[in-house]
Amino acid sequence: MHIIIDTDFLSSFLKIGRLELVKEFFGVENMHIPVAVLYEIAKTDLITDLLDMHWILVKRVNDADLMRMENDIEFASLGSGEKECMVLCRKFQDSILLISDKKAMRVAGKNRISVLNIPALLLACKETGVLGGAEIAVIVRDLKKMDYYEFSYGEECRLIE
Repeated sequence: MHIIIDTDFLSSFLKIGRLELVKEFFGVENMHIPVAVLYEIAKTDLITDLLDMHWILVKRVNDADLMRMENDIEFASLGSGEKECMVLCRKFQDSILLISDKKAMRVAGKNRISVLNIPALLLACKETGVLGGAEIAVIVRDLKKMDYYEFSYGEECRLIE
C-alpha cells in the first residue's frame, strides 16, 4: 500500500507532532509526498521536522502523466501539490491519498482515487482501537489550537463520544 500525503494534511500532523501515528495506523514502512508538497512545506518552519523523517519518501511525477490529467478543468484548477499527489496515486494502484481540501477530495473521487481526510482517519483510528477517545480528544484539541483546524459539530461528537 502506498500512502500519499498532501500538504494540508501533512502540515496539520507535523504541527501537532503526530505524523508517526499515521504511519503506524497504516502499518507501512514509508509514506510518500510529491516534489510539489516538499516545496510547499519548505516555505514553512515545518521543513526541518519533515526532513528528520527519513521514512517520508519524495517522489517526482512524470510530466506526461500530469498533462494527461490537466484536461479536466476541475483538476487543472487545483494546487500543484494536490495535482501531483493525484498523479502519484494513479501511478500506484494500491494508494490512499490523505488530503483535507473538499474540492480536491471531490476531484480525486471522480478519478477513482481513494481518499481520507483528518476526521475520517481519526474515526478509523477510534473504530479499530488504535486510539481511545481521550487520545483523540487531545489530537482534536491540538489540531484546533495549533493548526486552527475546524471539525464540524457532528464530526467532533463522533470522534470524542
